[in-house]
Amino acid sequence: MNMQGRTMSNVADIAIVGASSLVGDMLINVLEEHSYPFGQVRLVDIDDEAGERRMINGQSVRVEALSTFDFASVKLAIVAGDRDVALQHIAAIRDAGALVIDTTGLLTGQGVTIVAEVNPATLADAVQRRVVACPDSQVLQSALVLKVLDGMSPVQRVSIATYQSMSTHGKAAVEGLAMETGRLLNGQPIEKGGALAKQSAFNLQPCVSDLDEAGASREERDLVAGIGEVLGLPSLPVLANCVMVPLFYGTAQMMQVTTAEPLEAQKVINVLRRAKGIKVLDKAEAGGYPTPVTDATGSDQVWVGRVRQDAGQPNTIHLWIVSDNLRKGVALNSLMIADLLIKDYL
Repeated sequence: MNMQGRTMSNVADIAIVGASSLVGDMLINVLEEHSYPFGQVRLVDIDDEAGERRMINGQSVRVEALSTFDFASVKLAIVAGDRDVALQHIAAIRDAGALVIDTTGLLTGQGVTIVAEVNPATLADAVQRRVVACPDSQVLQSALVLKVLDGMSPVQRVSIATYQSMSTHGKAAVEGLAMETGRLLNGQPIEKGGALAKQSAFNLQPCVSDLDEAGASREERDLVAGIGEVLGLPSLPVLANCVMVPLFYGTAQMMQVTTAEPLEAQKVINVLRRAKGIKVLDKAEAGGYPTPVTDATGSDQVWVGRVRQDAGQPNTIHLWIVSDNLRKGVALNSLMIADLLIKDYL
């Protein structure tokens, strides 16, 4: 499947591990829409999910059990879904001979993080370790925009506030938001013990998982480390504050970027319009800005709007950035990485 115009020498069999997860679902959806150099696509998941069937390019594909799957039968394995599953199985997958693309965030900041449209040249180093980290949507959309700005004038400092949907925490969080919303709209109390510490519906809460001694959450640490790694600027000062919002899908950021020289807003807009993977919607009118739901959902691009120069600090630019966190943020990038690996390294 997906072999039009390809020779057998540059086609590889792959496995999607965590095929029943939100990211796994999106990977399968994107495979239906784009042509990639993949031969057989194998679907793999924990034993409880095995046996289900999914359609890929008109073919019914059975989900195979992770506990018995032979990873020596594929060249690449894209690991989606639960970080704990990745922790338990990545080493064994790699030892079996498959090159691993991890989308769970487990390996962010460990020298192998790749955004295909930003730092593909560093794939060679990752290939030597037989594992590539595909970062989450927060790192990807930040890095895409920051690469453009850094090319205009060296970036000196970044401050980011993220607004993340429940899908960034998986199916349980999405289902929990739906359940809580339904109960509250029907005048019923919500049940305790949801995917997040406090009520998700009609509420905002900071990402506070796995706090370090300084009070930074895992999401905030991953964002800081991922940006530095992808841009090749490990000492870049980045301040990150991550917030969960009552959306099912999509993600947004308000970003302030300080550069060595002042950048005029219109010039930034013009350069961003020409950048690969970015779409600008910035108009001085009602609705002249992108949102995760109305614009980014189903889109293969990162959307940027509300670009403006800081009145008090002319070398600081403000931007509003949104994307489809599952599609653009993870699935497309991991498949683009797989494409590059097969073409150039396998």
